[in-house]
Amino acid sequence: MKMVADERHVSQQPEPWVGERRLGHIVNRSGGLFIFVETLSQYLMKHRNPKPPLDRLLAGPSEEASVELHKLYLAVIESRVDSEEAESRLIARAVIGAAAHRALCDESIAAFTGLQLATVSSWVDDLGSLLYRDETINGGIRVRHISILEYFTGPFCPLDFRVDVKQANVELGLYCLRTMITELRFNMCKLETSYRTNSEIEDLNERVQENISDVLQYSCLYWSDHLCSSVNLVSKEVCEYVDIFLRGLRLLYWLEVLSVMGKVPVAIKALKSIIGSRRMFEGEIVHLAEEALRFVLGFLTPILTSAPHIYLSALPFTPSESGLWRTACKFFPKLMRVCEGRMTKWPGIVGLWKGHADVIYAATIVQVAYSPDGLNAVSASLDQIVQIWDAATGTPIGEPLKGHTGAVLSVAYSPDGRNIVSGSEDGTVRMWDAFTGTPVGEPLKGHTEDVRSVAYSPDGRNIISGSADQTVRIWDAATRATVDEPIKGHTGAIMSVIYSPDGFNIVSCSLDQTIRIWDAATGTPIGEPLRGHAGAVACVAYSPDSQNIVSGFENSTILIWNVATGTPVCEPLRGHAGVVAGVAYSPDGQHIVSGSEDHTIRIWDAATGTPAGDPLNGHTDIITSITYSPDGRNIISSSGDNTIRTWDAVTGKPIADPPAGHTGEVTSVAYSPDGQNIATGSTDRTIYIWGAETGILVNGPMKGHIGQVDSVAYSPDGCFIVSGSEDCTIRIWDAATGSPVGEPLKGHAQRVRSVAYSPDGRKIISDSFDETIRIWDVLTGTLVGEPLKSPNKPVTSIAYSPNGQSIASGCSDGTIQLWNAETGSPIGEPLIGHISLVKCVAYSPDGRNIASGSSDKTIRIWDAVTRMPVCEPLKGHTDSITSIAYSPDSQRIVTCSYDNTIRVWDAAAGTPVGDALKGQLKATLLPKGIVAYSPDGRYIVSGSLDRTVRIWDAQHISNKNKTVSSTLFDLPRDFLNNVLFNSSGPNAVSSISLDPKSMDSEGWVHCADGILMWIPEDCRSGVTSQALSTIPPEAQRRCVRLDLSSFKYGSSWKDIYHDTG
Repeated sequence: MKMVADERHVSQQPEPWVGERRLGHIVNRSGGLFIFVETLSQYLMKHRNPKPPLDRLLAGPSEEASVELHKLYLAVIESRVDSEEAESRLIARAVIGAAAHRALCDESIAAFTGLQLATVSSWVDDLGSLLYRDETINGGIRVRHISILEYFTGPFCPLDFRVDVKQANVELGLYCLRTMITELRFNMCKLETSYRTNSEIEDLNERVQENISDVLQYSCLYWSDHLCSSVNLVSKEVCEYVDIFLRGLRLLYWLEVLSVMGKVPVAIKALKSIIGSRRMFEGEIVHLAEEALRFVLGFLTPILTSAPHIYLSALPFTPSESGLWRTACKFFPKLMRVCEGRMTKWPGIVGLWKGHADVIYAATIVQVAYSPDGLNAVSASLDQIVQIWDAATGTPIGEPLKGHTGAVLSVAYSPDGRNIVSGSEDGTVRMWDAFTGTPVGEPLKGHTEDVRSVAYSPDGRNIISGSADQTVRIWDAATRATVDEPIKGHTGAIMSVIYSPDGFNIVSCSLDQTIRIWDAATGTPIGEPLRGHAGAVACVAYSPDSQNIVSGFENSTILIWNVATGTPVCEPLRGHAGVVAGVAYSPDGQHIVSGSEDHTIRIWDAATGTPAGDPLNGHTDIITSITYSPDGRNIISSSGDNTIRTWDAVTGKPIADPPAGHTGEVTSVAYSPDGQNIATGSTDRTIYIWGAETGILVNGPMKGHIGQVDSVAYSPDGCFIVSGSEDCTIRIWDAATGSPVGEPLKGHAQRVRSVAYSPDGRKIISDSFDETIRIWDVLTGTLVGEPLKSPNKPVTSIAYSPNGQSIASGCSDGTIQLWNAETGSPIGEPLIGHISLVKCVAYSPDGRNIASGSSDKTIRIWDAVTRMPVCEPLKGHTDSITSIAYSPDSQRIVTCSYDNTIRVWDAAAGTPVGDALKGQLKATLLPKGIVAYSPDGRYIVSGSLDRTVRIWDAQHISNKNKTVSSTLFDLPRDFLNNVLFNSSGPNAVSSISLDPKSMDSEGWVHCADGILMWIPEDCRSGVTSQALSTIPPEAQRRCVRLDLSSFKYGSSWKDIYHDTG
C-alpha cells in the first residue's frame, strides 16, 4: 500500500492512509491470495485518490476469498468499462476468446474487430489491473491470472460484462475466415527457388514475420478451433465463408503458410475437426473438408518439406476430377503433367490394404492399431518400418516411419492421438509424431532383447514395453526416461503388455505359460500368476470395465479371467485350429474377437463364451493382430500374408470386397494363342485367366492343386490350359469354364517344374525335380513311353520344337540335350557351352535356333540342326537367367533374371535392344513361364513375387537415348541422365519414366542444385517401370508417365502461377 501511496502521492498525515486495522481487513478479504493484493494495488493506482475506492471495497462484512476476489474484479471493470458500450463488449470477446489459444496484440484485435487501434488500446489500458501486454509475444494481451479469464466467462460475472464464449468463438471464427480470404496469396514469403527445402532457408522465420501478419498467422492456426468449439449449427454466413475458403485456391495458400511456419499438423487437426463436426455444417462443406484432408494426407511429405512443392509436386498428382484440381488447374498452367497413370478420383474404400515391402517373407505385418479417433491406423512389420494408414480407404499416409534397425513387432497410439510408440527386434522403443511421421527424441533403450509389445497408459503419461528379456519397463512419455526399475517375474519372453482401462494395473503374458497382473504405480505383482492350459500365452486384452482379461493360447484356446479372483470366468473358448495370436474386446465389452494361426477370425459372446456367427475368412496366413475400431463398428486385422483387412463387426463381412487376384507370388504366365487372355499360376495354388487388354478377371480362381502352381501353358487351339504343380501332378483345365478336365496326371515323384503342349495339341510334356521328362497323351491322360532321363544330368527345363519332332531340355550340368519326341531317344551329343545350370530353353518359332539361359548369367543361341553356337554368349544380366522366350517372328529374344530386370535381344546380332526393362520384383526360383511374348509380338508379359503380372511394350523399348539433346529441354543435365525416354526428338520429354536410382527413399528426385520434384508413393513403381500395365489393375502398380514440356522449377518456379483475373 505504501507503493500506491507513493505512486499517487497520498498523504500519510496525520496517520498512514492504510493503518493496521485497514491492512488487516485487506489481508482478511484476500484470503491469502496474492492475486487479490496484486490486483488491488493495480486498481488503486488507477485512481488519483485511492482512498474512496478502497473504502468502497472494504465496506460491508468480509466474505469468502473467491467472492471477495470476484467483487474486486467487478469493481475494476465497473470503474473503467461502460456496460452499454457495444465496442467494449466486442473487444472483450475478442481478447478473452483468443486468450485460450494465443494472446493477440492491440493491432490484431483492432484488425479483427474493425475498431480503431486507439479504442482497443484505451480499453486495454483501462483494464490494466486485470490485463497486461506481454512483450515476449509482440505485446499480446494477457490476463494477469487465470481466475480473471474464468471470471469474465463464468456465472459470477454480471451479464452486462460477461463474455459469451460461444458468441466469441463464432465472431473469432468469422474474423479468421475473413482474414484468410482477404490476405492469403501465392508465394507469401517470396521464395526465390524451389530447389531448397524449408529447413535450408536460413531466414525463413524472418520472412514469415515480415510477410505474414500476426492476425493471419493466428487465423491460419486457430480458425477451426473457434468454429468447432460448439455443437450448434453454424450460421449461413459462416458456411458461405468456409465454402469459399475450402473450395478455392486459398486452401493451397493456407497450406503454404502452415508449411513455412512449420505448422502443417494444424491442417490435419483443423480439417478433422470440420469433418468431426459434420452435424454443424452443410454436407457439401464436410465433403470439401474430406477432400482437403485427402490432399494433405496424400501429399504430406512435400507439404512438410518445401512450400513450393505444394504446387510443383502435389498438385500435378491430385486426381483430375477432384474439385481442388478443377479449381486450381487454370491458375497453374506451367506444372509438370502426369500424362499417363494419373488417378481421376481419390481412392475409394478397400477391404484389403497393401503397403509394406513386397518381399513377402520380409513383410509380415505383425500388428495394427487404430488411432483414438478411428480415422487412421498404424501398422508394424518385419520390414522394419511403421506405416500410417487412412482407415476409411486403406491408403498409406505419408512416408513409412523408418528408424528401427530390426523388425518392428508392436505399435500403439497415444490416447490423444498425437504420438505413436513402436517396439522392435532391435531392442528399442521409439516415439513418433503421428501427424508428421518424424521421430520424437532418441530411441528408448534399456531392454537387452526384442521389444515385443508396447502400450500407452490411459492418461498418456507413461509407456510400457514387454521384451524377450523377460522384463516389463515403464517409461515417462514426456521425458522418455525409465520409471523405476524393470518389472521382473516372468521366466520366458513377454509376448504382450497392456494397461487396464482404469490405469491402475498392467497385465503381461509370456512364453512361460503365465499371465501376470502388476500394480501400475509400484510395479509390484498383484496376486499369483494366472495359469491356464499348457502352452505359451500369445496375447492378452482387458475388458473395457477392467473387470476381466481375455487371453489367447498356443494350444488354440481362449480363456476369460476374472481380475479380482484370478480365476477363469467360463470354460475355454474352442474353435480355432492353431495358435491364437490376437484377442480384443469390443468397446462395449459385449464381444471378443480373436485371430489365429489357422487364418481365421472369430467373434465370441463375452458373457457366455459362445461363438457369435461363423468364422471370418479371407487371410491366407496367420492372423498376427486384431482389434476393434473405437466406435465398435469395424474390426481390423493384420496377417502374415502382408495385408490388413477390415470387417463389419456386426455382420462379419469384409468392409469391401478385396480385389481379385493371386495372394501369392506369380510363378508362371502364358498368353492364349489368340492373344486375348493371359493365364497365371501362383504359389497360392490357383490359376487365373485375365483379359490381356483390360487386365480384368475372366476366369478363376481355378482350384484343384494342393501345392503351388509352378507352370501353366495353353493348348494350341486355346481351348485348354495345362498346369504343373508342387503337388507332383499335372492338371488340364477348360479355358472357357475354368473347370478341370479329367483326372490329374500322376507319375512324377517330385514337384512338376514345367509343362508344355506339343504343337499339334495331342501331347503334353513335363519335367520334374525327380529328374525326368514325361510325355502324356492328352486324350487318355496316360504316359507315352518311358520317362526321358539323362544319366547323371538332372533336367531343369524343357521345350518342344515348332514341328513337334524334337524336345530340348536344359540340364543341371550346364548342357542342353535334344530328344526325339516320338521315340524318346537322345539326339546326338549334348550342347556344351554354359558353365553352370541351364535354367531355361526355348526354340525359335521358325525352328532354326534354340536359346538357353543359365545361372552363369549368359544367354546362348544354338543352331538347332548343327547344334553349334550361332554367336558369342549374350551378356548383360548380372545374375542367373530365369526365363527365356522368342518373339513370334524369331527376330528377338526376351529374358528375365534374378537381377530384377527383363532384357530384349536382337536374335540375329546377339545384341541388346534398348536398355533393360526395370520395375519387376526379383523373379521366382522357377525357370519357366516367367516371361512370354504375345502371339502378335507387340507385348511381353512377366510375373513376379509381388503377386502381379506386368505387360511391356515389346516394340518400343525405352532407353536413355543419348541422341536426345539436353539443349532441347529446359531441364538439368544431370536429371536428364536419369530419364528414360519413350521417343526421340523435341517431343521426347512429353512422356518419360525415371530411373529408380534417381529417386531417394522418400520419393524426392534431386538434381545438382537441390530438390527437383517429388513422386507419390503410389506412383513410384509405375514411373520407374517401363511396363504398360499391371494385372490385376491396381493403383499401386499402374503405369505412370510424366510430361515435363512446360515444367517450371528452380528459380523459375514462380512462373507456374498465372492470375486469370
